[in-house]
Amino acid sequence: MRERLEKLLAQGRDSALLRFGLGDAYLKDNDAQQAATHLAQATIQQPGYSAAWKLLGKALHQLGRLDEAQAA
Repeated sequence: MRERLEKLLAQGRDSALLRFGLGDAYLKDNDAQQAATHLAQATIQQPGYSAAWKLLGKALHQLGRLDEAQAA
């Protein structure tokens, strides 16, 4: 799944939904750093995307970035 989403991103089909999917996939693969990167981009592209903010907070929490996690 993650590989397929990465391929779409590489093809230039960037979107908040795609970034959310990548962030979720990376969290499931226990890669909170990559998850946070994609989820942060999702929130930039669509600031009202509450599910992306929630997962971003989870990823940041796993990274020990507690103040940022709480803000998200």
